[in-house]
Amino acid sequence: MNLVFLAALLGLLVGVVGAGMGGVVASLIPTATRRQQSILLGASGGIMLGVVAWDLIPEAWNLSPIYTVAGLVAGTLFILLLRRYESDPGAVTANVRFTKTGHLLGIGIALHNFPEGLAVGTVFANDPASSLWWELSLLMGIHNIPEGLVVATTLRLGKTDWRSIALTLFLAELPMAIGAMLGGVLGSITTPWVATSLGFAGGAMLILVAVELIPLASKQAGWRWATVGLSVGLGLARLLCLLLS
Repeated sequence: MNLVFLAALLGLLVGVVGAGMGGVVASLIPTATRRQQSILLGASGGIMLGVVAWDLIPEAWNLSPIYTVAGLVAGTLFILLLRRYESDPGAVTANVRFTKTGHLLGIGIALHNFPEGLAVGTVFANDPASSLWWELSLLMGIHNIPEGLVVATTLRLGKTDWRSIALTLFLAELPMAIGAMLGGVLGSITTPWVATSLGFAGGAMLILVAVELIPLASKQAGWRWATVGLSVGLGLARLLCLLLS
């Protein structure tokens, strides 16, 4: 049980550190153009894709291909069903103040932090000494930096004070701790559950990039800059995977 709580604590720490660094950068660069926001969101999506393609899915597949596929399908369906009960953020953000936009971005980040935490907690509980856990945590933390930066700079444009910005970033990372705790439980049970959990996280993260992050990045400044950010994120993720492997 201590391992499960430690997984949750580490999951929260990974998220808070990454988003917090983004907030610190935002304090040094108080404004961000829509083009810069598009690139940052695209890069965040690229890093997430890299995590799934080069870490989560290969690890899960080596454990059990069948359970990996089952997890992928379950994670994809979970996000698609969840999105049916939320309003279209793109339709809202085009007509509201920056403060509302920043809060909506924070909600979107909180949504995909759960599968991220699930992956981190599962890998940690399955083998705390695994090099994959360190690699995954570093990539997740780096992935949270541009997201935290976008949320913080957007809220600053809405004249939000730093205390409220910090609270928003912290609350957005809480689902990562919850996901890590659940991952800690599943990762300490059996190999099929580990493969299913990693597959679920991978499927959820893939669909979130496809239907949330990249479309949102394109709405900031067009597909061109969203694609630039996506390419940068993928390149960074691949470089880090090679360096840490």
